[in-house]
Amino acid sequence: MLPGKRPIEVEMRPLSWNDYVRLALSYACFSQDEDGNWAVDVTVLPGCVTSGPTRVEAAIMAEDAVQGWLVTALRFGDEVPPIEGFGLAYLKDSDAA
Repeated sequence: MLPGKRPIEVEMRPLSWNDYVRLALSYACFSQDEDGNWAVDVTVLPGCVTSGPTRVEAAIMAEDAVQGWLVTALRFGDEVPPIEGFGLAYLKDSDAA
């Protein structure tokens, strides 16, 4: 960053759980291995990978993996990354007072 310049703050637009999951899944990268199984990497969520014996089952597993990734991140206070300027709308413990 240049001296004297401040970062531009972009307001994050909140998404519901289902909409955030759907948006994350739009970044899913599918690949088929030599045995015919399908792997899925949800690139916007670090480490969110899964697989299935068919592309359809891998897609179903990907939705489950995204939801599990989010539950784990929220449970342990990890950052849920914004996607295209959208963030997951949720209450933090400090907000619930």
